[in-house]
Amino acid sequence: MIGAIAQKQLDNIATWMIPIKQTNLPTVLRGIFHMDGNPLPDECITFYNLEWDTQTRSLVIPVFGPVQWTFHNSIFGWILLRSAELSQFKYKIQFDDETLQQAQIIPFAFGLPIPKWIVALTLSQDKDSSNGDTWQRKNFWFGGISRAGEYTLRRIVDENGRHTPAFNNMLTTSPNECLVITRDEKI
Repeated sequence: MIGAIAQKQLDNIATWMIPIKQTNLPTVLRGIFHMDGNPLPDECITFYNLEWDTQTRSLVIPVFGPVQWTFHNSIFGWILLRSAELSQFKYKIQFDDETLQQAQIIPFAFGLPIPKWIVALTLSQDKDSSNGDTWQRKNFWFGGISRAGEYTLRRIVDENGRHTPAFNNMLTTSPNECLVITRDEKI
């Protein structure tokens, strides 16, 4: 099912990309994150409202989930958003150990995992970012032939709804108007 799409503003993202249910999400994953340097027409994500599996140290984030992901308000943003919905695109983020500093990311399309020989994705917390404010997202396409699409994931809003120092940089490098899939209720 294709959800409704709303146009929102990134400058007030802390007011609408919020948790609506309590989960046991680890502190380092709470807040709103900007995909700084992402070449695709999507900008921000949150892990809020997702179930954290304490046993496997993992969670699944649906790109098509309500108020989970923002996209540029452009033709390419619309295409990416609708493609994510159509393919039910999601990522399973599996952390290597209890420190939650390194993770493997498994993309799924049409309910099937995309093989690692096609793309192997990782997420690594910056060593000088013990609180989880900065992560490196790496891509290894076809065994490392290409590293296209890598970016830095920066927390722009903390778990208390306050802007971090990275927030203003996000506003200067990103289009303010974005698209987001809505929840059933009005947001």
